Amino acid sequence: MQPLTRISAVSVLLLLSLCAVPPAAAQSPIEGPSWTLGWTTDMDSPYIVELDIDWDAEGEIVAYIENTRMTQLQIELTYDFDSWVPFTFSGPDSLSVGANANESFTLKFGSLDDDDTREYSPSNTTRLTVSAEEKVGDTSASTQEIEGDLGVPQVFDLRPDVTLPEEKLHAGSWIEISAQIINNGNSKDAVKEASVQFRSCPHLSMDGVIDLANTVVETTDAQGGKNTFVTLRIDASESQQQRVCEVTLSLVSEGDDIGRSTTFDLEVQAVESSPTTGSTGGSSSNTDDSDSSLSQESNALPWLGGIETLSLIGLVSLRKRIDD
Repeated sequence: MQPLTRISAVSVLLLLSLCAVPPAAAQSPIEGPSWTLGWTTDMDSPYIVELDIDWDAEGEIVAYIENTRMTQLQIELTYDFDSWVPFTFSGPDSLSVGANANESFTLKFGSLDDDDTREYSPSNTTRLTVSAEEKVGDTSASTQEIEGDLGVPQVFDLRPDVTLPEEKLHAGSWIEISAQIINNGNSKDAVKEASVQFRSCPHLSMDGVIDLANTVVETTDAQGGKNTFVTLRIDASESQQQRVCEVTLSLVSEGDDIGRSTTFDLEVQAVESSPTTGSTGGSSSNTDDSDSSLSQESNALPWLGGIETLSLIGLVSLRKRIDD
């Protein structure tokens, strides 16, 4: 019985040892440490690169690489836009990320040619792809990519420009002037309201200014926009004195609600009046002629009376001699 007892004890121990070791199929695979490329800047909607009135571009977006490994990570970076962009950009070409570290890098935007920038419509977007390639020596170990859309803002700059005719403006008359509504922005705009101001010349008025409201203006000399010209009429009343008048034409942009203006000088000629001195002199001359005529007639009457008297005396003397 003792040998059998020993065999049973050994069997029990073997069975217990097998139960203590988990089956290979039940073991979970151990995932090794890795790295991640991502955006720090919110890129869920298009990122708008800032543009000022001088078309200088500004702005930056930030991305990161997180290394969860126990060794340093060496990354090479490349950037690609799927279409032409109206700005410059710069970012690092490579990045070293320490073990269990998180490193950020920045892509900055700068200015391009002003005319080229205006050609880019704010309704357009371009897609930026950032590629990060893990390098082990000269060998590429793994690659990751992230994408984001970029755009530009609407820039508004609406203003008038006036061309004066060669003819002069006289009191009691009017002239027509040509005005161009210039859109120096990068998208269509419209005139919200228009006004005119005459300095030191209250007897001038301008017809057609109010009618400029709601005029749609395409971009000037950009994006194939058409020029917008209007004709305005300046009237001067007869009471306007001769003077150089300062005229200011203002337009308010519907896009940014800002008023911009142009100022020009306009010379007004007064109405020529009849010379009062000459008229008085002519009347005086006529009076003198009448007085002279009357004087001559008055002097002639006594002379005619003397002749008649001598004739009567002669007739009387002749008759007396006949009687004798």
